[in-house]
Amino acid sequence: MKRFLMMMTLIGLVGNWNSTLTAQLVSPDSLYLNEELPEISIVAVKPLIKAEADKTTYSIAEDPDSRTYTLLEMLRKVPLVTVDGEDNVKVNGQSSFKIYMNGRPSNMFSNNPKEVLRSIPASMIKKVEVITDPGARYDAEGVSGILNIVTKGAELEGYSATMNASATNIFKNVGGFATLKYGRLSLSGNYSFTHYSIRNELDYVRSQQGGEGEGERLTMFSDIMVKDPTHFGGLEGSLEIDSLNLISLSGNLNIGNTKTTQNNHYDRFGQDTENLIYAYNEDKDMNNDWGGASVKADYQHLFRRDKSEMLTLSYQYDYIPDDTYRLFHNKDKVGYVSLSQLEADYIRQVSSAYTHEHTVQLDYVNPFTDTHSLEGGLKFIRRNSTSHSASDVREGEEDTWSPSESQPRVDYRHVQNILSAYAGYGFKYAKWSLNPGLRMESTWQDVTYSQGKGENFDYRVTDWIPSWTSSFRLNDRNLFRLAYNVRLRRPSINYLNPTVFVSGTLVSYGNPGLVSEKHHRFTASYSYNGTRLNIQASLLYTIGNGVIDECMFIDSAGVIHSTYDNLVDVKAGGGSLYVSYNPTTQTSISVNGLLNYLDLRSREDNKMYDTEVRNSGFCGSAFLDFSQKFKHGWRFVLSGGYVRMEPTMGMDSSGYYFYGMSVVKGFLKDRLTCALRAQDFLEPYKTLRYNQSYPGFSVRQSNRQFGRAIGISISYRIGDLKASVKKAGRSIKNDDLLNAK
Repeated sequence: MKRFLMMMTLIGLVGNWNSTLTAQLVSPDSLYLNEELPEISIVAVKPLIKAEADKTTYSIAEDPDSRTYTLLEMLRKVPLVTVDGEDNVKVNGQSSFKIYMNGRPSNMFSNNPKEVLRSIPASMIKKVEVITDPGARYDAEGVSGILNIVTKGAELEGYSATMNASATNIFKNVGGFATLKYGRLSLSGNYSFTHYSIRNELDYVRSQQGGEGEGERLTMFSDIMVKDPTHFGGLEGSLEIDSLNLISLSGNLNIGNTKTTQNNHYDRFGQDTENLIYAYNEDKDMNNDWGGASVKADYQHLFRRDKSEMLTLSYQYDYIPDDTYRLFHNKDKVGYVSLSQLEADYIRQVSSAYTHEHTVQLDYVNPFTDTHSLEGGLKFIRRNSTSHSASDVREGEEDTWSPSESQPRVDYRHVQNILSAYAGYGFKYAKWSLNPGLRMESTWQDVTYSQGKGENFDYRVTDWIPSWTSSFRLNDRNLFRLAYNVRLRRPSINYLNPTVFVSGTLVSYGNPGLVSEKHHRFTASYSYNGTRLNIQASLLYTIGNGVIDECMFIDSAGVIHSTYDNLVDVKAGGGSLYVSYNPTTQTSISVNGLLNYLDLRSREDNKMYDTEVRNSGFCGSAFLDFSQKFKHGWRFVLSGGYVRMEPTMGMDSSGYYFYGMSVVKGFLKDRLTCALRAQDFLEPYKTLRYNQSYPGFSVRQSNRQFGRAIGISISYRIGDLKASVKKAGRSIKNDDLLNAK
């Protein structure tokens, strides 16, 4: 009897673990209650992926690479997310997604998402949620979905701090985060400084087709150096007034300055390549100050009769600057340079653009039974965007600046108000769940010019946004999901700004008359989450109307004009596949792949292109990650990928690959982690090729990117904690802007 009881005890202990485990068991003949048992060693592999009805979650904190990687690098491992060799991030193969921090929209990511993601050490992040089918409570913006980045909070009573440093020949980063929990007060803060620099060489050939310039060619060679120093920081805290009331405050600051030095050489030839019409050199220096600051407050009240019933009131203020300074020096002119924008040897362009945004939101959630729940809310956004720009010229370096005739001064203001209301219903029964919802968004905006060319106008529209998600969970590991929703994209100040920028033979400006895009999305997905094997597979079909795209045309002087228009109707279909496998507790392998087909056609009512203009093609990516642990805290990581970018109305590109490896060693019980890393180390540069075709001209470009990187990363952690920083269950999520790439 004693032996039987002991065996049942051990079987129960082992059986309760839903993980891969190893147990050292002895013969039943030696099991007696009055004898000392041998040591039992249990080793578990915790899954990094969690699939739910409305989102997929990747646990960054549980991945050992997070100690030495940046958040941008970790995103390559997240299902449904791709990061190409130029660090451009896409969700479901599209760049039109929104980024949240801790469940709330972060406008700091609006203009320069890859620079900000690159500046955040992954050790600060708890998890990343990929919300591909947002429900009615989310703003209708973000066509391909939402990335919600959840930072680490005070998880244990006491304090904790982590410091990070990385250095390669092109990338340097130093930062850290700390958390504190004392009684009902919780605080969490982080800061990082990043300096990124990279060199590019560009070969550009433009051929004219039709008109007086038939057969003429313009060639350009550019040597470009880009430097991106970036500061990123945040502070958040919460105070539990009592068991029913919670106040939370947060603030974030992101400051970046992109410095570009560019030396260009232009040659324009006639129909005969021996016939040089003109040539000149152009030195260009550009500073772009960008970033954002955000302050937010939440009040959350739980109802005594049922604490899952919740009311939340939130306020958020955002400031988003985007200032640009450009200085051109045109020299070494040969032949007759008949370009009005080169009216002087020195040209100075200054643009100051910024947005003030105020948001108020009220949310109510009531899961009144285990099967049925209701939610609803109101939201108001007032977005005030302003742009001031001027251009000056001078002949000599010591001469006085005077206003440019070809680039008039502009003072422009764009005020946008958005009033939203939503209602959603949730149904859960056994293995089934259903979440239909409806959202109303009424937008009214006013555009005024106090100086410069342009007519004042206003715009009014009301959109009804349905959403529907259903899922069936076969068991704890298998989940099937179907969804339909409508998504919008409103153009930001980057697209609307009418300021004229001139660079060589290119003139660019925004279009204040742009209106929102509308996309219908249908998705079907399957998820399997096992102890060793994880699979995430999905199919997607999208119909987009009035999609904003860059439109380009050439004038009689051979100058290219670039602006934006609601130019395209898009149909896209494809699928994604993520597979991770742990054959042992020491080995992990993952593959993240995506393949889409796009069909783009000019809208019949567009004013720029002939309605017969169209383009189509495949795009996608594949990323592989392999990690092997060894004795004494050593680990080897090998990763790589292939990318083919999506076509646009006038452009196709070739595919390219990237790769990297690292050797990692943990010290002091893994509190100290060091890594030697190398990226694209077998060749000095990789080449990206683009082919463009527009009415009147075509372009071939070849971009050599000198991205070879070798360096070291260090992370050190101190302290321990015991209780989570509490945040409001609902909060502000402004995700309604389309930003220029």
